[in-house]
Amino acid sequence: MGGACAGDRAVSRRERDRLRDIKEAIVAIWAHIERAGREFAQVDDPLVRAAVLYEFVVIGEAVKHLSPETRARAPQIRWEDVAGLRDLIAHEYVRIEMKRVLAIVERDLPTLETAIDGLLADIGA
Repeated sequence: MGGACAGDRAVSRRERDRLRDIKEAIVAIWAHIERAGREFAQVDDPLVRAAVLYEFVVIGEAVKHLSPETRARAPQIRWEDVAGLRDLIAHEYVRIEMKRVLAIVERDLPTLETAIDGLLADIGA
């Protein structure tokens, strides 16, 4: 028990849960930005800032626990950078520039979301 087969490869429940955590955090980021509307570009709302940064911490932590095999199945993602953003937010939060975070959202989040959707589909989640 505890695994599902995708082809000949067993996937642990924990792996599936980590992928779902990433997907849910991505959906939450999009929702926070949508709710913030045009004001997000200015990032003067501390609640929006906190919410978006928290979701990136969730994503990074989940990524750190993905197996090397799972990461290898989405080579277009720079997994170390995703985990590194989590570390930056958690440990060097004073260096966070929300304009750069917004650029990451616009540039990189769609690619990550597509990769996660594909990984979840591969394992039948």
